Formats: sequence, structure tokens, C-alpha cells
Amino acid sequence: MEHDCQKTAALLADYLGGKLTQGDRQRLDLILEDCGDCARALKEMEGNRENAEHVPEADRLKAAKDPVTEASMNIGQVLVIGGLVLVYGVGAYVLCVDIITDAEFVRTGDDGDKVPLFLRIGLPALIIGLGILFTTVLVQRIKTSKTDPYNDVEI
Repeated sequence: MEHDCQKTAALLADYLGGKLTQGDRQRLDLILEDCGDCARALKEMEGNRENAEHVPEADRLKAAKDPVTEASMNIGQVLVIGGLVLVYGVGAYVLCVDIITDAEFVRTGDDGDKVPLFLRIGLPALIIGLGILFTTVLVQRIKTSKTDPYNDVEI
């Protein structure tokens, strides 16, 4: 049966998990009978799955809750969020002040440098709105991560 081994490999996990439709499963059975490479890939996946099942539950949980990994993730998140707040906050402030006060027009007095009123009002409103949305989502994500009932679910 003619097939693409890469496309078949993408279906193997679903095949092992019983997530394929009957037709797809039958088609994959035919491919596995004809293609040694795909059959070997399936055997390898089955072996990996069996090895993973033999890892004690305590070891799996320990690996998932490694304090060094958690600390690194938390530090990384704080640095990224802090950097975004600083860059966004300072940049937004400078931009808004420059646009609202129409600094270039005030400096030169040239009508060509005048910022239109819709930009003087709209751009700061957009920046403030995005800031509020970002802060709201961030606060919700922090609250959810602390109260998420699925945090301690064992796999």
C-alpha cells in the first residue's frame, strides 16, 4: 500500500491510544503490514510507552515538580513581565506625552507637524486600554494558577 511514512508516524500515537476511527485504524493496520519502517516505529513507540509506565509514580511527580525547574520558570516569568511592563510603560508614557502635548508642533510652530486630534485622543486611549487588558489578564492568570484544582492531578 502506497503511503507517506511521515504522515503515518504522526498517526501512531493516536493508534496506540485507540483514538483513531475504525476506518483509519484499518488503513493503518494495512500500512503496518506492508511497511517495515512504520512497523518498527510503532514497536519503538510501544517500547517507550512501556518504559514510561515502569517509572515509579513518585519519580514522575518528583521530575514534574523539580524545585529548580519551578524556580527557573518563576524567575523567567517575573523577568519577562517586568521587562514588558517597563518597556511598555515607559514607551507608552513618552509616546502619549509627546502626542498629547503635540511637542513637535509646539517646538517648530509648523502646521505640518501638528498631530490630528483623533490621534491625540485615540492613541493614548488605545495604549491605556491595552495596558488595562494586559494587567487584567495577568492578574487572572496569577489567581487561576494559585487556585487551579488541576495543579496536583497525578498523571
